[in-house]
Amino acid sequence: MRIAIVSDYYFDYVGGAQTSMRQQKLALEAAGHFVIIISPARGAFGRTYRLVDDGLLVKPLFRLPVLDLAVIPNNDRNVTALETYLRAERIDVVHVQTEFGLAHVADSAAGRIGIPLVHTVHSFYWASEGPPQASVAWFIRWALERTIAEKIPRLFFTPRKTDNLLRNLVLAMARKAKQVVSPSAHQAADLATAGVTGTISVIPNPIATAAVEPNALTIEQASRPRFLWVARCEPVKRPLPFARAAIEALERTGNGFTVDFVGEGSDLAALKKLAANHPNIRIHGALPHDEVLALMDSCSAIALTSLGFDNQPMTIAEAVSRERGVLYCDPKLSEGLQNSGFLSATPDDAGLADAIVELVSDPALLVGLSKGARIDRELFSPTTYVERIVAVYRA
Repeated sequence: MRIAIVSDYYFDYVGGAQTSMRQQKLALEAAGHFVIIISPARGAFGRTYRLVDDGLLVKPLFRLPVLDLAVIPNNDRNVTALETYLRAERIDVVHVQTEFGLAHVADSAAGRIGIPLVHTVHSFYWASEGPPQASVAWFIRWALERTIAEKIPRLFFTPRKTDNLLRNLVLAMARKAKQVVSPSAHQAADLATAGVTGTISVIPNPIATAAVEPNALTIEQASRPRFLWVARCEPVKRPLPFARAAIEALERTGNGFTVDFVGEGSDLAALKKLAANHPNIRIHGALPHDEVLALMDSCSAIALTSLGFDNQPMTIAEAVSRERGVLYCDPKLSEGLQNSGFLSATPDDAGLADAIVELVSDPALLVGLSKGARIDRELFSPTTYVERIVAVYRA
């Protein structure tokens, strides 16, 4: 099949959705399918549309600096240009994986050609920190409706008005697609409850890159545990609660483990300040993907500390694919962690500290999680993903 994956997100930003789309492309191409990526272009260049080796870059009208989001209007010019490109590439199916302007342009172009549209929802759980933004929510709604050229639903999901608006924006796109994909069952259930009437298929994110074979955790490694926290360093990912928990656990275990934090974001400065007097806590900032995988291979377990925000983090898929267990605190994120997950009793600092101490005190637990990951990783195999997503495309 000839597939166009469409994203409103810049691909030079390393986020979970971008990582998932890259892995999907690799998995589909390895199975013999043709895949192009259509996404916004970063930086200034003369043409609005620029052909690149793996697809098409679209110059945005402008960029929202705080969200780092490209604004690409769903207008006749953009739809016609994308329609022409999709026809030239003989695309069979358009697979949108975001919900902003470019996704709606792709929906309009696919409709003109008469080819199916599939929508993967990477997050229905938009959440922000800081003071409520009710005073600007009306303007954001007006701007978004102008950009996507349609009305956004007004269902109530959360009292935070901008978060509620963005969840309704996701819903607007999901309601347009006859085939919707959710990487997790719990998000699929929430989408159905919110009124998505198309077929919703639960297909976990794939991991298709395996240049270096994973290695099982040894009892020697587990006896001096090394934990890895890797995500956007933002409040929704909760790096500070985990850092505070690690500091408490270090005191209780006589500095019996180390922690590596990888990622950038608004909490990075506060994280560095917390860790300043604790040499067993290392703050790396952003790292290239191959270095992150190397850290996974050298660690004893991955820490996933988001709560009520994530659908199914790529962290889970990557951790189990490297045969590492996952310490987590959100019971909704148990999919893919049946044999490799260690759920803290509570999601707060104390609960996370207790969980760390328990894992450090019994190395056999960490080795058992690593063995369990060898079972759980099949859920994220590229073969499984391709079989399931191609069935959705053909449906």
